[in-house]
Amino acid sequence: MFFLRNIFQKAGIFLSITSGWLLLCGIDRSPKQANFGLKDLQAKNMLQSMPPLSEIPLSFYLILSAFIASVVSVILLVRFLHKKKIRERLEKIAENQAQLSVDSVFEGRQVDDEERKFIKQMCNSKDPVILLPVIMSAKVFEKTAEDYKKSSKFSKSDLEKIFLLRKSLQFTFKNTGVEFNCSQMLEPGTHLECVIHHKGKNVVFTTSILDSTENQLLIKPPRVNKRPANMKQFSELFCNLRREKDADYEFKFKIIGQLSKDLNAVILSHTRNIKKLQIRISERLPMDLEMDFLLVTAVDYEMMQGFDVGNLQQYALSGIIKDMSAGGIKVQIGELPTQGIKKGDVFLFHLPNASLRGNLAATVLDVLSSRGSNEIHFAFRETDMLTHMKLNQYLHRKKVNMEAA
Repeated sequence: MFFLRNIFQKAGIFLSITSGWLLLCGIDRSPKQANFGLKDLQAKNMLQSMPPLSEIPLSFYLILSAFIASVVSVILLVRFLHKKKIRERLEKIAENQAQLSVDSVFEGRQVDDEERKFIKQMCNSKDPVILLPVIMSAKVFEKTAEDYKKSSKFSKSDLEKIFLLRKSLQFTFKNTGVEFNCSQMLEPGTHLECVIHHKGKNVVFTTSILDSTENQLLIKPPRVNKRPANMKQFSELFCNLRREKDADYEFKFKIIGQLSKDLNAVILSHTRNIKKLQIRISERLPMDLEMDFLLVTAVDYEMMQGFDVGNLQQYALSGIIKDMSAGGIKVQIGELPTQGIKKGDVFLFHLPNASLRGNLAATVLDVLSSRGSNEIHFAFRETDMLTHMKLNQYLHRKKVNMEAA
């Protein structure tokens, strides 16, 4: 290509020089004479010797036009081929990078050969540029899976393949690096905080996922008088779920049925209508609960977490919990300890009737002193999903008892 370009450039220069020479070769450069003679009327260059334009045959114009058009076409063709070659090189580099990324993801997530073959079938392509977004984004994966289910290539046996492929690509609820956009991402053992709207009341209970497939979900039913509750009488089940280091989510399932034997599990259909709560909703109740606390510094608490319990300073305190939510408490105490209470210090206490095995840890956010009384605001520290649910249940029972009284 570059060889052809050099040839055309040299040919153009040669034609320019030749044309200039032909046009200028008739110019007389001899000394000018004052006398005017007949020879002065003779043509001195090629332009003057040319016949009038009207006498030039049409074939000349056609040949000249064809020559100019061919030269311009060749130049444009050379430029087009050059740009095309550059574009093909860039596309090849991008394809190689995409293929390397695809292979790295497959190897890192230990996707076997059968699953790699199936994802190419699901995407209807072997192009790594098309495959890469599907295996990197849970949202794109779900959209591709839905399109594949509607295609003519889909069969019922592919449902299990899609379900297993999702797990292999680590598009699960525990993987906070991906968006939680469908209930198929939930795994067995996950705890759910559920609500049933019945006769104008909200029945709250905690359950766990027993099993899950691509089409349905099995959960453990609540127990009424030590027997599994009949959930078939309800049509919908509302759920709340907290994701560690992310946010709270709410969604609802349709209740399909309930197994009467073996697991006695409730069968739910999956949902994609999942709402991410920007602000964690936590009911705050006024209380007047006396409580014994154990005060430790933030450094000592971290040592306790690392099972290094030597030389720890702990101070026993008594106070009154004035209000509580699933996110924290407000405590009122009389006199402050001699060493004082600083922001970041940790209070440890056991909350009775909350079904919690261990102590709760609350970090001091602020200390307000007024008229011999001290009001301390806390935020619960490192509460997992199950603890958060039990706190909400505890608060709900307190609220029901308060309303009944």
